[in-house]
Amino acid sequence: MGLFTAPAPPPYGIQAPIQQINEYPLWGTEVALALYFTEVAGMLMAIIGALELTGKYPSMAKKGAPTVFVATILAFAFFAYDLGRPLAATSSPIEALINFSHSWMARGIIFVSGLLLFSLLYTFSVFLKLPQGIARKARIIFAVLGMLFGIFTTTYSGFEFAATTGIPFWNNGALPLLFLAGGVFVGAGIGYVLAFVTKGDEGIVARRLMAKLIAYSGIAELASWFLFLATVNFIYVFDEVAYDYLLSQTTFYLDLTLSVLSVLIAGGGSLVASPMLRIMFRQPPNEASKAIGEIKPTDLPTAVKYAVLVAAIFAIIAAYLTRADILFAGQYAYQVAPMTPFQIVSNQPIPIGSFGWRG
Repeated sequence: MGLFTAPAPPPYGIQAPIQQINEYPLWGTEVALALYFTEVAGMLMAIIGALELTGKYPSMAKKGAPTVFVATILAFAFFAYDLGRPLAATSSPIEALINFSHSWMARGIIFVSGLLLFSLLYTFSVFLKLPQGIARKARIIFAVLGMLFGIFTTTYSGFEFAATTGIPFWNNGALPLLFLAGGVFVGAGIGYVLAFVTKGDEGIVARRLMAKLIAYSGIAELASWFLFLATVNFIYVFDEVAYDYLLSQTTFYLDLTLSVLSVLIAGGGSLVASPMLRIMFRQPPNEASKAIGEIKPTDLPTAVKYAVLVAAIFAIIAAYLTRADILFAGQYAYQVAPMTPFQIVSNQPIPIGSFGWRG
């Protein structure tokens, strides 16, 4: 009789019966967008911070700092939308501090919160008219802190997925590398868009720099993709299901195609417009450079400049597809998520809806 009079199990959590697993909502596009905007904000802040340390890119800072802050807000907005009860998530930073030592999810909350804070302070330091000495020191301090939190924000989800033993398809050491490369890829793409609308010598140098960064980071992302695919553990039958699902998706091939095109366009454009190539073909410096006795930076040819802009847009799209494809493929095979908000370790698949903040 006790079996029939026992209290009903709670609707969420690890004590729910296995029959209820399919009732839990899977992570959808809003989570993919949240993960995407964390890498957009994180690595763009790292790139802008590195430019700030040189002291030669004030216009890029004025465009990049607000962009980072807005992207961080969007990441929080999509996470809150997925949780369903955003007001209940306000206590999460305190819980995250308590669980910081053993939980990648807790670390992620701290990293994204820190990025939000320091990107805001960096934006203030860029636009507020402070005494020159104080302004420069403030910009350097907030840029460095923003860079650190930006890099951690970009990579933490890769480590979080890689630590999920409940879904072996995600439990892959190549994921942090893939997410880091994808972050640099999208950061360089947005950086080029910002440089594209920046005038003067600063814009010229920034466009050349971002074009090269797009090419190199695109190569790194492609290499990381192949490393991930080569290290999928097929001992688990569901890994093969997830792997086959991934290879059946149009978005996966679109991601690889856009990445390859971005590398070819940006890398080829940088090579064609390189100063060494100009010297080889004996192109004379412009008259203004002769008059002042110095070599001014030469801009990319107009056609190349717009072609690399297309490559930058390809990089921005491909970076989103990378995280979305990994997220959805892992879910497809298991239909469950292997983590609760601040767990230490678990070999058991936990329903995706088991987050305490969800309504």
